[in-house]
Amino acid sequence: MRNRVPRRWPAAVLACAVAVGIATWVASGLASGESTAASKKTFRVALLLPGSTTDHGYNADGKRTADAIRKQLKAQVTYTQGVAVPNQADVYRRYASRGYDLVIGWGGQFTDGAVQVAREFPKVKFLIVNSNATNGKNLAAYDQEPTPYEFLGGYILAKMSKTHVIGYIGAQCFPGTAKTYHGFAQGVKYGDPKAKLLKTFTQDFEDPTKAQQATQALLDSKADGLSGNLNNAWFGVFRAANDARPRARVVTEWSDNHTLAPKVIVSSILKSQAKFVVQVVRTATTGKWKGKFYLFGLPKNYGPAIANTKLLPDSLYKQALEVQRKLSAKKIKYEVDTSCP
Repeated sequence: MRNRVPRRWPAAVLACAVAVGIATWVASGLASGESTAASKKTFRVALLLPGSTTDHGYNADGKRTADAIRKQLKAQVTYTQGVAVPNQADVYRRYASRGYDLVIGWGGQFTDGAVQVAREFPKVKFLIVNSNATNGKNLAAYDQEPTPYEFLGGYILAKMSKTHVIGYIGAQCFPGTAKTYHGFAQGVKYGDPKAKLLKTFTQDFEDPTKAQQATQALLDSKADGLSGNLNNAWFGVFRAANDARPRARVVTEWSDNHTLAPKVIVSSILKSQAKFVVQVVRTATTGKWKGKFYLFGLPKNYGPAIANTKLLPDSLYKQALEVQRKLSAKKIKYEVDTSCP
């Protein structure tokens, strides 16, 4: 194990940063321009992000969460973008060895590195987002129950489809993303019991070309509604949907980002994790930390979990909000499925 700062950057990390072209990495190891001369009383948090915060999606929500932690908990927060999965342990170690109090892996794909490095640095706390791996001590995991959120996206596309064929473009499948897919699938069936759902997994959250090719295959199979679970790769979906004739409808995730492709994005699933993750991080600043699993669902007072746009009929938007109300009240039953399709 390594418990001290190496004299030079690991070659794998530098290669990743150059290849991805979006990694925020500077000589001091900080990604947000903050000084290393932080007070010992300042709680220090670092995040590992799988892609770029400019994706207007999952990574952008990671930055939104970092900003919320900084503002609400008065912590020093930094993050590294574009962390490749094979390099995760090295990045975890770098932050842990620099004296950060908490290191967060933003995504279930960062589970293995956290499990390993948490054993090496028992005094540092680790949190994995969208995972369920814990050790009862310094490693905790958080997950958002995505099923009811995704249900709404599937419901909208099913209601708007003219071909009764919906396409889903995923990247990697693990328990968290499996729940995302199955939630969407249940929403499709609720909206149109006769609808056919086609799925594909590219194994890459970030590559727009792979996503565009996968999307085109779904369009060729008559899909006229599209959704998925991607990061920067979403832009490939937008291109394929925009080039289709007639244009395909798209429902995205995390935030209202319809301005990215206003001719095809009919809505977005609003499921920011910021306020939930802040609650978990707060326990680390108050001495109430537990190395356990936290799960947050769709509260009744959450607010709209689906975005309204000019492409979404007003009547359907109102129907979707009523479906949301019933989901939160458990009046619509759904199954939480972690199995990969």
